[in-house]
Formats: sequence, C-alpha cells, structure tokens
Amino acid sequence: MHYLLSTFAAGWLIAPALVLGHSIGIRSGRATLCATNGRQVTHNDSNIWPWQTYQSSNITPPYLTINRTGEDLASGLLFIGQENDQSTGVKQVSPFILTDDNELVWGGPEGDSSNFRQQYWGDQSVITFWVGTGKAAYGADAGRGWGEVQIYDDQYNLIKSVCPQLNLTMPTDTTTDCDADVHESFITEDNTILVTAYNTTQADLTSLGGPKDGWVYDSIAVEIDLETNEPVFIWSPLAHLEINATHEEYSGSNQTDPFDWFHINSVQKWNDHYLINSRHLWRTYLVNRQGEIVWYIDGENGGTFGSLPNDVTFSWQHMARIRNVSSTQALISWFANDLDTATSTVPSKGLTLRLTLPPSPEHPPELVTNFYDHQYPVSSAAEGSFFPLPNGNTLMGYGDEPYIKEYGPSGDVRWSAQFAGYNLGQSYRAYKQEWHATPSTQPNLVVSKATTGDDLEQCAGKSSTLRGYVSWNGATDVEKYRVYAGSDANSLKLLGDIDKKGFETKFSIPKGIKAVEVAAIQAGNIIRKSEIVHV
Repeated sequence: MHYLLSTFAAGWLIAPALVLGHSIGIRSGRATLCATNGRQVTHNDSNIWPWQTYQSSNITPPYLTINRTGEDLASGLLFIGQENDQSTGVKQVSPFILTDDNELVWGGPEGDSSNFRQQYWGDQSVITFWVGTGKAAYGADAGRGWGEVQIYDDQYNLIKSVCPQLNLTMPTDTTTDCDADVHESFITEDNTILVTAYNTTQADLTSLGGPKDGWVYDSIAVEIDLETNEPVFIWSPLAHLEINATHEEYSGSNQTDPFDWFHINSVQKWNDHYLINSRHLWRTYLVNRQGEIVWYIDGENGGTFGSLPNDVTFSWQHMARIRNVSSTQALISWFANDLDTATSTVPSKGLTLRLTLPPSPEHPPELVTNFYDHQYPVSSAAEGSFFPLPNGNTLMGYGDEPYIKEYGPSGDVRWSAQFAGYNLGQSYRAYKQEWHATPSTQPNLVVSKATTGDDLEQCAGKSSTLRGYVSWNGATDVEKYRVYAGSDANSLKLLGDIDKKGFETKFSIPKGIKAVEVAAIQAGNIIRKSEIVHV
C-alpha cells in the first residue's frame, strides 16, 4: 500500500492513499458513494510502536512493519497475543487477529494473554488463550503464571473458562483463583485440554550444593476433562527425574523464589502418550498414561535416540511438537532458542528432526529443518513458536522479541513482520490459521462531517458533506456494506453497496441526510445491521 505522509505538532500520522470503491448513482446520478480504507497510523510517543486507529472503534492494534519477497505465502490469519516487554512498548496489550497485509480482523479484551490461537473443540472451531494473575513473561514471576484458559466460539462469545483447582502451593504472597500456567492450552481429540501448572514444594538440593529441604517449582503436565473440569492425568517431573540433570544455574532458593529446575513449556497428546518439553533440561520426554518415561531426546547428546546430526544441538527450547507419525518414524520440531540471556547473539532456529521409532542409537535422528534468517537473524532468550503451515511453509514467532517470519519449504524467508521495538514487545507464540467468524455484536457506524480536501472529496464531489465509518470487530467474511439513508429513521432508502476496505471502511454520504444505517453483506446476504445513526 502507498502512503501519504503528513506532519503534525503532536507527532506524525500516516494516512492510507485513496483506494476508491465503485461509484453508485443515487436517484439518476444526483449522488454517489465512494469508499476507502479508514485506517490511520499514528505515532506520537517515542516509547510506543506505531499503532492503527479508527473512527468507528477504539481498538489500537500495532502497525506491522512488513517485508515480503513475493513468493507464495500460506493462507490464513495471524494470531498474536501482544504484550509489553517493559512498562511501555506497545499501545494496547491484547490478543489480536491480523491479516498478513496489516489489516486488523479482531482485537480482544485488554490485558496479558498467552498462546492465543484457533483450535477445534470437537467439531467446533474456537479461539483460545490464557489469562491470569501471574506474570506471563516478565516481572517477579518471570516465565510463569496462574490463571485460566478462555474458550470463545465463532461469534466471540466466551463459552468456557478452564479454571483448574489443583490444590497447588503458591510462592509466598501469591494468590490465585485458577491454577493453569501460561505455557500450554492444547485441546485434544478426547474432549480434554492439556495445561501446565507450577507447584511450589520442597526438595533435596544437595546435589546442586543447596540444602536438603530447598524450595523448587515442580512444573507439572495436566490433562483436564472439558465436561467435568476434573484432571484425568497429572505428571510431576520431580517424581521421575533427578534435579541435577538441569542446566539452570542454582544460586539459592526459598518459598518466595523457588528454583525452577525443569521449566515445562509445552505438552502434546499423541495417541495415549504425552510429549512433554523441559526448557531447563534441554530435553523432550515421551510419557505414557502410567507416567513412565518411554523415551527422551536430549539437545546435547540425543538421549535415547543416539547422536544428533553433525553440528546440530538445541537448548532452552520451546514448543515441542511431533507429527507425521508412522510405526517406524516421526518428525519432531522445536523453536530452539539456544540461549537464555538477552545478551547472547546466537540466532534462534526452527529445528525439525526425523526420528526412528522405536528409538535406536543405530539409527540416529536426521536433520530436516534448521531455519533462521541468515540476513537478519533474531536471538530470542525466551518463548517462541515453530508452526508448520498447510502449504509447506512454516511460521516462526520469536517470543520475547517482536518478530514473526514465514519461511518457505527450503528455509527462505518469504515474509517478515515487526510489531514492537526491539526488547519492547512480545507474543509468547504466533500462529497463522484459518478462522471464520460472524460476531454476535452489531457493526459499528460513525458519521461525521467531511473535512475540506479529504481523501474522498475528489470522488464524492462537493455535494457530499458527510462521511461514514463502519467496522465490525472480528468479522472475517464480510464482502460489502449496504448503506441506507434518509431524513429520519422511518424514511431510510437504499443508497447502494460499497466494498469492504480493510477493518474500517470510510464512505461518502450525500448532503441533506439525517439518518444512516449500514448492513453487512456476506455471500450476497445481509448478515447484521448497525444501529441507525442520526446526524
């Protein structure tokens, strides 16, 4: 899109260059309707990344800086759970759905969220994210949280809150109503949801030079029945593993600040087994229903599977996922951070290995992908996602660094975006997914006087003195808006149809109109109408 740059005393603002809708003659050509994108992009605070604004909505999503090569991209919408990395950085902390050409689709409730994505609950397409009382990724409880997983239907109605009650022990002075942690919220085909949770407990730390009754986090994997809300599986690493296998440096602990030796950050169900990832052990475990470890893969030495491919290791990794499973092999992937400090410049990578099943050191893992941007590498000390796409591409979200990149099958960067300043914004994971929704709310309509020389004047002419602004937060399949107007609510007449132009469509209204109503058109049918706005 091309832009016209104007400077104001308060900062700067970018207005979209005019993209006209088709003109529609009204009553033998006495009036016309013209339309363009109503979005404005503003930046009047040097501490905050540029954001999008609208007349018909108070949502302020980030304005992505996008680079693309023109190579084929996967279809779908972007899901990010935008957060501040510090006290400032982004205009609005919320989950957002955006197109890959920078248009807002949906802005969710304000506040920290984690692992925002589309999933299926049975046959129902839903969106899910974690909200809670713990610090999702920064502050005193860095990397942990306590809260609930919210599930919304395709009308954006909250249809379920998963609020585990696990009788956990909290760190000193920490309270919560719900016990789900920020890291996982994976709905299974068995009408269950996988979550993580952090329990504070005492353990023997003498092997690390600590006390026999030291304090640790036991970060557990939990499967919850979505009908009964009861846990049906709980796995504790403390009950199965030695604490001194950790790579996290021990420097003391107490109940206020327990030692996080394992740090669970992803769980996936595979048949009747669970794939459980440990950031601090640099390992991913396969566990059966009885809690027994069937095998594990280690980022240093390969673990049960034998030596890793030459020059390939992984550490501090996130989002372990297994797929393409047969009786003899499977693919396993991670977002391999390969660092745990923001001062490191090691590039984070999207790693995929082909595993032989059952594990055999005689048939070690084979390298499939080791993606990173060679021209503009990103080093992410925490969080992150590696998400294969249906067309063979892969979307990588860089966690606590505000970047998202889509890679082609051979590892070429085809699309990249930045949504906040370096070290000033984050999204725990990023997804690109198909999502279709019709909100239960009405489209929002605002009507105001036209300003002299605005971007519709050339098309609309002097006879149009009003401008309409319409948006419908979350609508994915609206094609057009049908505009009705008159001297009052009882005399509304059809003015015509205008093509939808991004999240907000700005359109011209003829002189003398006193009441306006807009209807959203989808597949040729009226889906929902706005309220009647009196001018």
